[in-house]
Amino acid sequence: MKKRITYEIHGQIERNCYFRIGKALVRIEFAGGSINSTGVSPAHYVTENALFQKAIENSEIFRSGEIKRGKVEIIEEAGDNEAAVAKDCGIVCDNTKAFPEVTNMQQARSVLMASPYNCTLAQLQTKNAIKAVAQANGVTFPDWL
Repeated sequence: MKKRITYEIHGQIERNCYFRIGKALVRIEFAGGSINSTGVSPAHYVTENALFQKAIENSEIFRSGEIKRGKVEIIEEAGDNEAAVAKDCGIVCDNTKAFPEVTNMQQARSVLMASPYNCTLAQLQTKNAIKAVAQANGVTFPDWL
């Protein structure tokens, strides 16, 4: 069973954090926070990647309480990974998978880095690169430009 975990940084609307994974240093962008008349909504990062989840949860800023767990979703795996992704995450239309819940670049990266696509972070550095990889894999993000 996979988990989709939302991590939140309260009191901030955007922040980049660096996490050590082995010898590599990975930058993770917490975004999507807002400040308005109804209050403050925290910056957040959503991932299904178990390696990123472990890196975040083993970090000092998570242990100190600066980063907190938000929503945790259990994703049931079907026999076929593509069927599981289509069932849990998107809508299948003519061999194109649509992910309407994706609203920013980091979420699009998370989808493309997860199974069955298994793209590397190096392939997904810019918006245009993400769109090109998504198109090559038959993936669309209708709520993200």
